[in-house]
Amino acid sequence: MVGVSYWQEFLSCYRQHFEVVRADTPTLLDEAYRLRYRVYCVENAYEDPHRQAEGRETDIYDDRSVHALLVHRRSDAIAGTVRVILPGTGGEPPLPINLVADPDQRELLQRLPHRRTAEISRFAISKEFRQRCTEADDRRLLRYITIGLIRGALEICRDNGIQYGCAVMERSLIRLLGRLGFAFEHIGGLIEYHGARQPCVASVNQIASTAESAFWWRHAG
Repeated sequence: MVGVSYWQEFLSCYRQHFEVVRADTPTLLDEAYRLRYRVYCVENAYEDPHRQAEGRETDIYDDRSVHALLVHRRSDAIAGTVRVILPGTGGEPPLPINLVADPDQRELLQRLPHRRTAEISRFAISKEFRQRCTEADDRRLLRYITIGLIRGALEICRDNGIQYGCAVMERSLIRLLGRLGFAFEHIGGLIEYHGARQPCVASVNQIASTAESAFWWRHAG
């Protein structure tokens, strides 16, 4: 766990170089979908590009999601995107995590309050942006991208009354986030989903109530 002095230094650099914006216009949503296509269909063979239209990766969950973009202030480049799939009001498909989890994991997920549980999904970082960061100072910026996107997702959860945010992530990312105060708990063991992945869940209120995260919520506009 890191202290307040770390967050002060982090936030100063973060605000200088990046901002998280909600992709709540057609233009911004188009940016998110195009970046997802590059990451999930071109750079990685996670999704079939032939099933996507005009260089945009979309699916049935987008209409019930809130999307965010991480923007590099100096260049206006999109460094990454993430979405939060909100709980359905009835009749919608279950959250995607329920489709890839094993039966024991699904049983654990079903114990979470349905209307207060969302899924953090389509976490994508621009390879083009990373490749442009060739100088030492620029490379240091890369560590803020992951944290900025997770922070944006948790802000969406909080703003929509979500108590629990689920995700399917690599364990190395879960460990990194844990060291920075973003505590995701394992749900069962690893599964095979585009490689070894760990279903996990975070209590949004618990994260926001820690000293480090409370400082983050107040000052990371």
